[in-house]
Amino acid sequence: MKEKGIDATAVIVFSDRMKVLIAALLIPLLLSHPVSAGLRCVEANSVIEVYHDTNLVLRYNKVPTKDAAGNDPAYTRTGYIHPLCTPSGKVITGDYAPDHPHQHGLFFAWTKTSFEGRAPEFWNQKQGSGRVSYVKTLAIISEANECGFDAEHLFEDLTEEGGPKAVMKEVWQVRVSVVNGRYQVDLTSKQQCAANSPLTIEKYHYGGMAIRGNSEWLGEESDRIVTSEGRDRVAGNHTRPAWVKMTGRLDGAACGVVAIPHPGNFRAPQWVRLHPSKPYFVFSPMVEEAFTIKPGEEYESKFRFLVFDGEMEEGEIRQIAGEFPGAGD
Repeated sequence: MKEKGIDATAVIVFSDRMKVLIAALLIPLLLSHPVSAGLRCVEANSVIEVYHDTNLVLRYNKVPTKDAAGNDPAYTRTGYIHPLCTPSGKVITGDYAPDHPHQHGLFFAWTKTSFEGRAPEFWNQKQGSGRVSYVKTLAIISEANECGFDAEHLFEDLTEEGGPKAVMKEVWQVRVSVVNGRYQVDLTSKQQCAANSPLTIEKYHYGGMAIRGNSEWLGEESDRIVTSEGRDRVAGNHTRPAWVKMTGRLDGAACGVVAIPHPGNFRAPQWVRLHPSKPYFVFSPMVEEAFTIKPGEEYESKFRFLVFDGEMEEGEIRQIAGEFPGAGD
């Protein structure tokens, strides 16, 4: 059949070829960029959870977990993520570990600080001088192109004779996507003074945005934690890498997590504390010099966490790090 001198059959064949061409162009593009199909975020009274299909990706704890009851009440904490899981369901974070019960999955805590002449500490909870708590949920996002939540935290000084005093408000913005079959968690922390007094983060060798690994990873394996510069947990301690990878075996299979601090963060690239035997590390901008968060200012920091089964090669990590929104700003 012909119409106006055009062979209709040729048009159909051309159309099929175009479909193949379009598919060839789009499929690699889709595989190399975040997608959120099958992701959903749900909130209950005690937790916020993100699922990929029926698999748990992460749980954010609004109230003390059942593990809190088995520990000294001083270690009780809310406003953190645990568990954080791989696509196959392996839990790569730890909580209330026997060696460090004050470390809680994915958490943010300052260590040595000064506030109104006192020294509240938000990291070593056993001191009982500072507390970080969940306050309220600001948003639950479970849409076709975005999944995650916003939550508010409160840092309190427990050394004030008149009772706990609000020091700082923090908002976490957590967004989850799937990249090349792995989970990607983008976490933005925004901190502001909750009083008319500044908070000084004193010079110290650790404190900040931290991740505690599964306690099955305890031990001094030198390559348990590796930096972007190829340094192990000893040589890489207090260096300023572009990213840090922590790996191990769970249920007989390899898995791990990569943490990528945003290049626009304060004092980037920030120093990192890599523990010589414990499965944890923390990005610490005060390692060489103190700084102050003043009333009316906002301390913002962003981090990307890639959670995977098997192994993750350096080239792929570099690519994903370069795609961190605003990385080229």
